[in-house]
Amino acid sequence: MSKYYDVIIAGGGAAGFFTAINIAEKNPVLKIAILERGKEVLSKVRVSGGGRCNVTHACFVPNDLVKFYPRGEKELRGPFHAFAAGDTIEWFEQRGVELKTEDDGRMFPITDSSQTIIDCFM
Repeated sequence: MSKYYDVIIAGGGAAGFFTAINIAEKNPVLKIAILERGKEVLSKVRVSGGGRCNVTHACFVPNDLVKFYPRGEKELRGPFHAFAAGDTIEWFEQRGVELKTEDDGRMFPITDSSQTIIDCFM
């Protein structure tokens, strides 16, 4: 394994892997390292949504979508305008992850398993 990297990402969670994948797709020659201080990468993904990993909400208006995230409503308004629920759905579907919508609007992989999302990221 190389000791030299073009990009180092701090954090082996969903955001870190999402970032690494997008950087690698835009510039495949870059060497990317993901650093994780915990014992296992993607550990929160594994338990998210009761082990099913809800990836987004089927609400396609960013100002309405933020209302489903009360702990970060103000902070998420900008990011949801830049990368909305529809973008999230498209991102996963382009990588072979089919999603389904629950009655309450939460979206999960059709497998009902967070392992599907972990496999997508790995």
